[in-house]
Amino acid sequence: MAEQKTKALFTCTEAGYEMAVAIMEAYRQSGMAAYFYGIADAADLISIGEANGMTHVLHFMDEENIRLVSLSDEMGGFTTDITINDLLLMQK
Repeated sequence: MAEQKTKALFTCTEAGYEMAVAIMEAYRQSGMAAYFYGIADAADLISIGEANGMTHVLHFMDEENIRLVSLSDEMGGFTTDITINDLLLMQK
């Protein structure tokens, strides 16, 4: 089975807009396939991610709180809430 390349879609609320754009740009600069969707309803994240062929959706609820949706897990994916500090640790 071929390894799936990570493709991350960044969505947000109004309160998370600036942070979502900043982190998405940092991911792009590091070579990751990162795309900006814009303001989205948290209830629609899975369908938005699937419709756009993404492996992950990062929904910035504000400058600190993020809902991470993984669509690439063999068991059907998962959704979890993380903070910006968790996300920055993942980059190291």
